[in-house]
Order: sequence, then structure tokens, then C-alpha cells
Amino acid sequence: MEYRGCLPKSHVDMLPCMAAFAVVVETGSFVDASVRLGLTASAVSKQVSKLENALSLRLLERSTRQLRVNAEGAQIYSHCKELLESSANVFRLKDRFLEAPQGLIRIAVPRSLYAACNQLVPEFLYRYPGVNVQLISNEGAPDFIAEGIDIGIQITDSPPLGLVARKLFPVDFIVCAAESYLEKFGRPEHPSVLAEHSCIPFSAATEIQNWKFISTHGMCEVGVSGRYFADSPEAVLNATISGLGISCLPAGLAAEAISANALVELLPGWRYAGAMQGMAWVLYQPGRHVSQKVKVMVDYLVSALRRSGQMT
Repeated sequence: MEYRGCLPKSHVDMLPCMAAFAVVVETGSFVDASVRLGLTASAVSKQVSKLENALSLRLLERSTRQLRVNAEGAQIYSHCKELLESSANVFRLKDRFLEAPQGLIRIAVPRSLYAACNQLVPEFLYRYPGVNVQLISNEGAPDFIAEGIDIGIQITDSPPLGLVARKLFPVDFIVCAAESYLEKFGRPEHPSVLAEHSCIPFSAATEIQNWKFISTHGMCEVGVSGRYFADSPEAVLNATISGLGISCLPAGLAAEAISANALVELLPGWRYAGAMQGMAWVLYQPGRHVSQKVKVMVDYLVSALRRSGQMT
């Protein structure tokens, strides 16, 4: 009968008996088989008898001095031998997985950190040729089970319970614009003035997006809008540099453009307090036997992101 992925219990119960029978045939005696299996000779004999009873077949011809497999037993042995070989292959695979990480890693990353993680992937793939990586854009807490996620990066002040969380770095946002835009439309000195400017928020979910700011003077929430929307932080960065409007960008992403005088930081006395700001964490599922591919990727991300200067 062809195996289709679901063995009845009666068949599963026979697996140890099949293994014992195969070892008996290979060693030629119950005594030698018992040594290999770590059982008594009588226990091995009972397992073989149990298999014969389940199959309603005599598999071995026995005497006080000799043991011989008969024709039916020889055919049954060929399949039981495959069982032992499959068991050995499982442990060979285990050794391969532990020796060299391999397989696909699916990583859920928020949009604001997608570019930083994407830049790290080539070096990781070079170090671990047996591993494949898929970056998935994801906001909020990743659903590890339903979405088949191995590792998640989330920006939150309270990482989800039930997951292993390793701290990365605080993600801060800054308001900025190109000097060419400011020369035409003026420099905002207070967050409330942003409502009068062309702003470039992430996503086009709504025509007006609320930006919240906090300072020593209190809190200010302002509805901003503009002529251009984008889901990609890099697209927003490029549009801001080209003078299309004022944006609120991750500090790490905007830092190089500010240093090169391509952008000017605005509202230095105010701190953006949006949902995408907070502490970044690497998340993965707990357990005693976390796969090697997950271990090496988590260690790599934590080390590389901090080394790249994201840690403040």
C-alpha cells in the first residue's frame, strides 16, 4: 500500500518491531541484535514475533542453533531496511543543518528599516551560501505562524510577550526639507505651520495625515498634506531632496543627506512622536532548538545594524 502521509496507529506501533527484525537479519542472531539495540535477546525475539503476528506471516526459520530468513522474510526485510536507512538519513540531515546553516529565512521588516536590512543581505548570503533570504515589508507585530515568518523586526516600546526580543536601537524621525523648497516657501518655526506647507508623508491612505510632536512646551498635532505620497522611505527621501516638500524621515536615513547639505533639519526643539518611532527589536520564536539559520541571522543583524552606526 502506498504511503500517503497518514499511518494508522497499528502500523506506527510496528515500527520498532520492523527495526528489530531488520537488525536481526543483518546480525544473524537475536543475541547480536540485542547488543546493538540495547535490549535483551528475549525482548528482541518478542518484537519479531509481534511483527509476524501482525503480518500473519512467518519471517524467520528458527532452530536452537540456527536462524534463517525465509523468502517472505527477505521481501519484508528489504522494506524494513529502508526504515533503518531513513532513520540514519534523518540524523545525517541533522548533522548537516547543525554543521552549516541552510534553508530559507523569511524576515518581516518595517518600511522605515527595510533599506538598512536590505543592504546587509548580500554580505550574509556570501557568508552562508546554503541560506536563502526573503525580506517582507511588514508593519506592526509579525504573525510568525500564519505568515511563516522566521525573524521579525518591530519598532515598539513593548515587544510582544512570548517571543525572544533582542534590542537593536532607537528609531527617531526628523522633519527636514531641501534648501530649494525653503527658499520658495519659507522655513516653518512651529509644527502647526506644517499645515500650510506641502508635506510628503508615507503612504497615501488618506489625503491628510496627522503628525504629532512633543517639546518642553507641550504637544502639537497637525494635519499635513501634499502633492506626493509614497510607501517607500527612500522614495520620500529622494522627493524631499528634489524640493517637492517637507518630510518626516528616519534619522538614520536622512543623516547622510543632512551632512551633505542636501537637506536641512527643521523644528529642532520638537520631537516627532509617531507610531513608527520607538525602540527597534529583533524578534524570533523561543525554544530549546532554534535552527542554526535563525541563530546566525539574528546575531548578524544585531551586530551589523549596531556596527553601521544605527545605535544611539
